Amino acid sequence: MPIERRCAQLAAWGSAWLAGAVAFDDVLDAVTGDGRHVGGPGFGPGPSPVGAALAEWKRAGTSALTLALPVPGDIRGLAGPPAFRNAALTAGEAVYGRDFGLTVLPGRETPSSAGRELIWQRAEVSELPPDPISMADAEHDLTESIRETASLFARRGVTSWLNDIAPALSDARRAGERLHLPASHPPRAVRLIAQAERLSAVLIVVDSDGTAQLTAGAVAERDQALAPLRLAVRRALLAGYNAAAEVSAGP
Repeated sequence: MPIERRCAQLAAWGSAWLAGAVAFDDVLDAVTGDGRHVGGPGFGPGPSPVGAALAEWKRAGTSALTLALPVPGDIRGLAGPPAFRNAALTAGEAVYGRDFGLTVLPGRETPSSAGRELIWQRAEVSELPPDPISMADAEHDLTESIRETASLFARRGVTSWLNDIAPALSDARRAGERLHLPASHPPRAVRLIAQAERLSAVLIVVDSDGTAQLTAGAVAERDQALAPLRLAVRRALLAGYNAAAEVSAGP
């Protein structure tokens, strides 16, 4: 099952709204769905923290939103005060416009069918750290990483690192078919996101595969082998979801 990237959806749909390509309610539907979204640190009282943030970004003159996908050991593109950065690192994502950024974390379980509430956090940000990655570079790096990883697994023997996870892998490979992006999103970026989301889903399946049957050394060796692919997948997602920001920045 692919990860539900709320900040990524906000980057894509929010940028489309700022460009006048989609309606405001379309953004809220894409980002919030049926969940119960509440404002956490940095927000005042109000029913829609996402809606409030979008309106403020537009008033501030934001032309496109920028996504960050931080992980331990690689926090490129992450900005804000320490508490916000820690929350974004826990969430694995944050989205930025002019003057401030957002991240979202799960809160308490709700008694309704909506499930766990989602708490949006906001922090003022004066300037984003440079983290340039173009779609062309991301496509190239992803292709090379796929080739190198496949070659390594072939030499190592896939069955020595993986159990019978064919059904789960088959479902994971369809993750790219479940994308929900605005029609205005650049087709090249959509294709890149689809490929990266498929690979991300496959990596999740691999991570959940019977590591109890592997030695600690074998698990570490597998993780090391997959590290370059994980990085390339994450960078491809960034380039794809940030396509509007890349276009807005120009040459």
